[in-house]
Amino acid sequence: MAVAALGRAGNQRSRSVAGKAAAQPVEKVAVEDAAEAEPEAPPPPPPFDPANEVGVTAPLGFFDPLGFSKVGDEEGFRNLRLAEIKHARVAMMA
Repeated sequence: MAVAALGRAGNQRSRSVAGKAAAQPVEKVAVEDAAEAEPEAPPPPPPFDPANEVGVTAPLGFFDPLGFSKVGDEEGFRNLRLAEIKHARVAMMA
């Protein structure tokens, strides 16, 4: 009988602990920690710089006296380079 009495008392204690745990509001710390733990986005690539392209020579550096090639304008730079190569080939044929 003593064992049965201890068993009932133990059940009541565990019910009261479970009841207290259910009554307490759950904080959303885990969700905030998960949001902070996400990896940050990688930094954006640096803007296009024509002075870092192939063909820049050591003594002169990047030669663009009229300023046609702007930093960040990769499409314009590629178009000018293509036109220069095409005109050089036509001039060599002549």
